[in-house]
Order: sequence, then C-alpha cells, then structure tokens
Amino acid sequence: MNNKNILFLSTANDLSIMAEGWASKLNDPSLNFVSASFTKVRKNDLSIEAMKEVNIDITAKKPILLAPHLIQKADLIVNIYDFERDQEPLLLPASNKKVLHWDVPNPKYCQDITEKWAAYQIVCDRLAGHVKNLPHELD
Repeated sequence: MNNKNILFLSTANDLSIMAEGWASKLNDPSLNFVSASFTKVRKNDLSIEAMKEVNIDITAKKPILLAPHLIQKADLIVNIYDFERDQEPLLLPASNKKVLHWDVPNPKYCQDITEKWAAYQIVCDRLAGHVKNLPHELD
C-alpha cells in the first residue's frame, strides 16, 4: 500500500493539531499527517491541556500556516471548522483533491474561560470520533 498524506486544516491551527494528535494514535505507518492553519498560527494552552487529559501530548507540535506545497502533497484534506460560525475555507488549488469537511464547534467563540475549557473537551471528543472513521474515508 502506498503511503497517504493527510492534511488537517483549521482556522488557527489549534483544532487541526488536536486532530493530528488523535490521528497519530491510529498507529498506521502508511499514513502521514500534518496540520496547518488557514489564517493565523498560534499555540493554544487549552487545546494542549484537553489532549493531555486523554494522554496525547501535542506540546511539541509546531503550528504552521497553510502553504501551497502542503496542498500539493496531500492525498486527503480535512477542513475542520464550525459550520455555523466560521466561513468555509476555500482551497482553489485543491480542486482535484478529496476534501472532507468536519463540523466542529469553535471554542474561540466562548467568552467565559470555564465555558471555553468545556468546549475544548467537547472538541477533543468530537475529533476522536472523526479520526476513528478516517481510514474508511481513504478508500
């Protein structure tokens, strides 16, 4: 089987890095994962802590901004965004790529820190479910 390159994308990289963290648990050497941001690059302590709760350490993951070479190398692109609140990212050079759209609530819209923390925990669980089904999407 040929190796497959999967690109996770989110608005500010925090959700895509979380998805990459979950994907690393698939333990499939034929799958390569990378995560990037559409708009801004930042580390988010709440996403790191939410993943630590499920024993996944993403502290060493470096947030990166989307670049054309990442799209070119990808066999599958996963857009992770809040369908209700975020604008769907456009990927014009990816017209020939398979693109998945995952509706995940964006914690950035939570005002209260307690609400935001709970939102990251929910996102963590939702991403786990999506990633678990990811190998079936590669067919």
